Amino acid sequence: MAKRDFLLPLLAGGGREGVLRRRWGLALASIVMLLLPALAFANTPAPPQRIVALGGDITETIYALDAAASLVGVDSTSQWPVAARKLPDVGYVRQLSAEGVLALRPQLIVATHDAGPPSVITQLRSAGVRMEILPVSHTPADVVSKVRDIGRLLGRAAQADVLAAKIEQQYAALAVSAKTMAKHPRVLFLMSTGVGSPMAAGRDTAAEHAIALAGGHNVVDGYSGYKPISAEALVGLAPEVIVLMCERSEQVGGVDGVLKLPGVLQTPAGKAKQVIFVDGQALLGFGPRSAEQAQALQRTLAGLAP
Repeated sequence: MAKRDFLLPLLAGGGREGVLRRRWGLALASIVMLLLPALAFANTPAPPQRIVALGGDITETIYALDAAASLVGVDSTSQWPVAARKLPDVGYVRQLSAEGVLALRPQLIVATHDAGPPSVITQLRSAGVRMEILPVSHTPADVVSKVRDIGRLLGRAAQADVLAAKIEQQYAALAVSAKTMAKHPRVLFLMSTGVGSPMAAGRDTAAEHAIALAGGHNVVDGYSGYKPISAEALVGLAPEVIVLMCERSEQVGGVDGVLKLPGVLQTPAGKAKQVIFVDGQALLGFGPRSAEQAQALQRTLAGLAP
């Protein structure tokens, strides 16, 4: 039924009585129309005041939406902004403890797709706490959707729309820049360079998607995920650029340390010392800073010596 349908009987009729009825009907209609926004607002659930964020990209998005005042806890991957490190840490996102999360008395838990283990997720749901697990995000459309989803959950839809529009513009500019590159270099992304063989990013990884967005070509296509790569395989792939997370820079010993890894000096990247360190969380997290970091990587790749 339309909003004014119930007033039609009051607005009908002729003569003096009809005029009075129409006047009263119009007055009542005006009052109802004035009250409708207030009634709608009263029926809107209040945004949650105690939120636990499980995933660095989620935490960054909450800060970007100026909703950090509601955060009562984060996971250990939530390293940016610096203020997030001062919040209670519930542990690594894939190795959570239900007790640690529930101790913070959250009203809402927003988690990345790989939060776990599954048994803990089941425990959290069984405790009656509202839990929202967001899908994998590896594309610009995924990032925009994630921002809007978090904005809706936190009662920040308007702020999310503004942030989403900014990110869309950044990715659009990136696509143009990547398409017009004179050369699309062969890139090898090394996730780990600790004990044993380094872990190289294969298909269907955040690294592969980030490399493609930045105008590069991931040289590893023989497997999915991250796997150890031997010196022989590294040489055979012949990468022109090797990319690592700056979070690993000190561990590996910077560019010089990477060049000392078995096989690296036998690659075009090693011979030309084309080793790049990137902000791993910003680039691979596919959060609000991802487009900007991909733009920076694209500029670096485009400016490399042929």
